[in-house]
Amino acid sequence: MGCWKWFNGVLKEVNLQVTDANKEQIDDVIHKYIGEQSNYGRCSADWKKARKEINESPEMKQELIAQLKTLA
Repeated sequence: MGCWKWFNGVLKEVNLQVTDANKEQIDDVIHKYIGEQSNYGRCSADWKKARKEINESPEMKQELIAQLKTLA
């Protein structure tokens, strides 16, 4: 775990504070989203590259934000 820390900007947009109680759920949501998107060929499975691709794509960023909002 810890790779999702590169997504702090997205977490701030969701107004989602990372706690011991929710960090596993956050990790699961981000893993699932990147896994799905890389399977579709929309982004890299490499988290550093995926973060950049998601931040540069308003559509992908909003999709991830919507999924993370379910945890807020």
